[in-house]
Amino acid sequence: MRNLFLIVSVVGLAFAACEKSNQPTNPPAGDTAGDTAGTPTDTGGGTPTDTGGGATDTGGGTATEPGAPGVAWADKTHKQRMEFMGLEVLPKMKKTFQAYDGTGFATFKCETCHGKSGKDKDYKMPNDLYPLGAADPIKEASEYDAKVTKFMVDEVVPQMAAMMGDKLDKPGAYCVKCHPTP
Repeated sequence: MRNLFLIVSVVGLAFAACEKSNQPTNPPAGDTAGDTAGTPTDTGGGTPTDTGGGATDTGGGTATEPGAPGVAWADKTHKQRMEFMGLEVLPKMKKTFQAYDGTGFATFKCETCHGKSGKDKDYKMPNDLYPLGAADPIKEASEYDAKVTKFMVDEVVPQMAAMMGDKLDKPGAYCVKCHPTP
């Protein structure tokens, strides 16, 4: 389960960016449909704002920060994962992608990485991103688009690995966790 949202890698993100809208996008809500208290909101400026939840008591008398940054991905609750993605991953990846291509990624939201059907699939990966073969995904991606592949391998993969608390032993191994194999 830890690898569920692991490293968005090589190529597909540039091709999976969904419709471009000028409307701000909210990260997915927590465990309870319609309950957005404490769920970060992307205000369009690239920095989510806390809507009032603050630290929460997990029942044992210990407050947990929104998104539980000190908790390993595999041990996070669904709500903590959604908060973490909204508070940590979305703003950092938005900044990275917009620095790479401000026009192509003017609107950066959850679906940019999780695909058009991300919400319907509870943001599970891999999703409908550009497919890559498992044997040598970096080589295959480079043959398709060397510039985007370099960006993904040099910038996106290391940042995601750091945010997810993973070692970056084999960058190509992460590709097929986000990009489906044909």
